[in-house]
Amino acid sequence: MEKILQLCEMFCCNLDTLIKGNVTREEKEDLYGYDQQMNRFSLLTASSVAMIIASVGLMVILEVLLQGIVHEDVMAIGMFAMVGIAVSILIVSGINHRYFKKRYSTVQDFYTEEERYRFNRKFAVAIAAGVCLILFGLCLNMGLELLEDPVLEEAGGGIQLFFVAAAVWIFIYFGVQRAKYEVGEYNKKNRGEQDSGAKLTGKISGVIMLLATAIFFYFGLVLDMFRIAWVVFPIGGLLCAAANVIWGDKK
Repeated sequence: MEKILQLCEMFCCNLDTLIKGNVTREEKEDLYGYDQQMNRFSLLTASSVAMIIASVGLMVILEVLLQGIVHEDVMAIGMFAMVGIAVSILIVSGINHRYFKKRYSTVQDFYTEEERYRFNRKFAVAIAAGVCLILFGLCLNMGLELLEDPVLEEAGGGIQLFFVAAAVWIFIYFGVQRAKYEVGEYNKKNRGEQDSGAKLTGKISGVIMLLATAIFFYFGLVLDMFRIAWVVFPIGGLLCAAANVIWGDKK
């Protein structure tokens, strides 16, 4: 009986379907709402992180526009309020996603090759667009500095952060969406069968991006260098990619 129940879990169906029904038809259905959960998780995660970066850019711009009208401490309070909201969304989203993975540790791969092919085409365009946004924001900031206008020069850093926020949103959203289609990896990770290299690179990447965020806020809030502090995020991304190249294939 235990073996039969394991087969039911493997094919994501009930006992009646396994014995009498058509498992081939059943396995192509999203029985647990996996697709909806991953879509929601990717959207909330990407939006929260982008909101944190955009809040800093907004504060930089408002400091320039409202200088002498509104005290900078008031704007800082507003920025931290936005950061607090974003972090709260991240926490709730992360806890819900963790509960979903614990409840449905194994799901059947119901995506077709055509769906994967279409997504991979979108993924390539999205990553290229994100890189272009960062470069365009950098060029715009440099162009504003050439105008030798103190107001535009100060606001340029904030505007550039909006471009960085948009690019980060694209990277995170499409990165999680790509993981959505790797159902086999999802199942292996939840069953504790993930390669040691994948576990190691995941932890290293998490530490790198946390340090990058801490450095970003330190240079921005303490040294007032928001205009250039954004560079830690693409550097962090490159370090994560390097970690994946070095340790990703380790079994």
